[in-house]
Amino acid sequence: MPKARIAGPNSSALYGKVQDFLRHTHDAGTLPEVVTWHELSDPASIRTNVARYREWERAILGGKQLPINLNEYAHNYHTSVPGQMIQWASAIEESKVDADIAYWNIDGNLSDSAVQANRGNGQWWLLNAYGQMTGDTVKVTPPRPGVSYTLQGVATLDKPKAQARALFGGTSGKAGIRFDNVDAKLFGPTVHVLIQEIPWTGQIGDSPQPDVVAELDLRVKNGSLTFGFGQALPRLKESSAYQIILTPGRNATSSAAPSKLWQAAYEAEDAAHTGGPWRREGPQGSPSNVGQYYTSGGHNVGGFHTGSDLALDFKVSVPKNGTYDLSVFANSLNTADAVKEQGPTNVFLRVDGKAEQELRLPLSYRWLAWDHTDAQVRLTKGEHTLTLAAKSLDGARATKGDALVDKIDLSLANPAAAETIYEAEYATLKGASTDYTRKKVSGPGHTEIGKNQSATFWVYSPDDGESTLTLDTLGGGRAWLDVNGHRLTDVTAHTKIKTVLSGGVNQITVTGQSGKLRLDRLSVTDTDGALKPTWYEAESARVTGNAKITGYPLAGGGKAVTDIGGGPGNANTLTFDVTAPQHGTYALTVRYSNPEQSPASHYNPDPLARHAEISINGAQPQRAWFPHSFHAGNFWELTIPVQLKRGANTIAFASHELPSFDGDSYISDAFPDILLRSAYAPIVDKIAVTLIAK
Repeated sequence: MPKARIAGPNSSALYGKVQDFLRHTHDAGTLPEVVTWHELSDPASIRTNVARYREWERAILGGKQLPINLNEYAHNYHTSVPGQMIQWASAIEESKVDADIAYWNIDGNLSDSAVQANRGNGQWWLLNAYGQMTGDTVKVTPPRPGVSYTLQGVATLDKPKAQARALFGGTSGKAGIRFDNVDAKLFGPTVHVLIQEIPWTGQIGDSPQPDVVAELDLRVKNGSLTFGFGQALPRLKESSAYQIILTPGRNATSSAAPSKLWQAAYEAEDAAHTGGPWRREGPQGSPSNVGQYYTSGGHNVGGFHTGSDLALDFKVSVPKNGTYDLSVFANSLNTADAVKEQGPTNVFLRVDGKAEQELRLPLSYRWLAWDHTDAQVRLTKGEHTLTLAAKSLDGARATKGDALVDKIDLSLANPAAAETIYEAEYATLKGASTDYTRKKVSGPGHTEIGKNQSATFWVYSPDDGESTLTLDTLGGGRAWLDVNGHRLTDVTAHTKIKTVLSGGVNQITVTGQSGKLRLDRLSVTDTDGALKPTWYEAESARVTGNAKITGYPLAGGGKAVTDIGGGPGNANTLTFDVTAPQHGTYALTVRYSNPEQSPASHYNPDPLARHAEISINGAQPQRAWFPHSFHAGNFWELTIPVQLKRGANTIAFASHELPSFDGDSYISDAFPDILLRSAYAPIVDKIAVTLIAK
């Protein structure tokens, strides 16, 4: 490998012996091209350790400075928590080094960023926002420089885009954020401001796009702009990160409404309880116990298991009548004996002793790796009691499994924010430019997209299903609209199209064809009725070989098909006969589960992804990967675009163990006693086919 870069010494910390390593390799003529070590301490230590290493370099290498890669940083207490990870990003950026988040948990999830199938948690959205910062970094002066677990941040100024961005977080309560030396020539006397919150949604909890806190125009005073959190703006939360984007405001309008009208969190350990057993567990992860997972309030409650009669009563007070969104942050270990039979642990939610709903609490690869289960409750203004109980009101049903509860979040969505606005000037731009000179546009300006230039939007959808995309333009050119790599239509003037989005994160790109398209914004609204899915149950499809229909309580109709696949050349398949109303591209939505997991070889749990070879009408199959769902009875959805002809079609699922890199050998032959690569497709409950756009 003649072009391989040599890195070292890759020590587990910046030990003093790294100085000896540097001196020896310098004298021997074997200096690495990149210096590496692990930074598994706290965010502030990055600054002091990098500075210490640079002193060694000056003494030994003279004026030479090597690139640094901190090839592991952060612990379980930090990862997935935007308010923690922004502190690490601040230290890394200030020190001007590269760094990689440590791999403590399962593979394939981008170091605790990606969750479920095609979804991201709060950390994913933080890194997405960080990745969109362009231009030059500017000095950030926190209240307590160089102190971990305090308010820290990163800021940039991109003069060609006329944008300043700041990401910050790490504390709770009141805080002031001030931008100094605001360039009047660049921004004008009035600046347009977008403020967003990136909340913690659990280690493996799905997160929507960042919440809009406020969008407003402010006059620059003495070259500065000041934002008072806990005053005109909501108080900060230590688990959240926040983003402020500044642009010229002379022609701006405020188009994005706050995502929520009201929100509150209630800790499980503070709720009244009856029955039992009841366990207040903790303290959990903390700055002094970084190996354990972050837990809201530092404690949680255990006791929701088979045979329990525990009930938690949360006293809440809401500001007005409405339908409130409720998130129960909970956790079950997927390999625990009590959850093996059913999978997700069931509990019963009540409002003031009635209006009962049955909830399924989430599974995970470890205790305390939190996720959330969501519901809606109808509340009137004033005080209420929300109850989580292990027994139903009539006593006929009871909890089966074993679960922990961390907290509940309660919020009232803003009806004015039902349509999600993505301003083109905030998009990820490739070659395209921003323009703030036009009046009567949405937000502060628009984006000009020339031939082969693009604007990319990262769009969240709560479910796999229909949404309406609206692109507002000012004309001037022509462009293509692509959704998740699939070309839908061309764009010239105002364009509206209904399409199927994948649940979670969607990549929507506008790419110039000719002229200069002046793109104002993308609006996304959840709709239904135009693109109707047709569902097909797996137990009604054709199975061959060893594939078989098996009972699963949470599957549609109580049944699903398993054992699709096996060794090379197997004939264990599942084939659906489907009907398409017209020729074209369809969204194939697979409701599946994947329980395959290898015994942990170290501290990492080892769930495996499964793949399916999906053949349409006998054609060459396309491969789709299905992440581990933590239990055979825990079903998720994954959507794949496929081409169908008008009328009758077949959709066949097959699988087999994939060969190693040489294309001939198999890992199972080399390691017959260790499960390293799955030979099976997921367990299939049902599929839906939906015309992808209209």
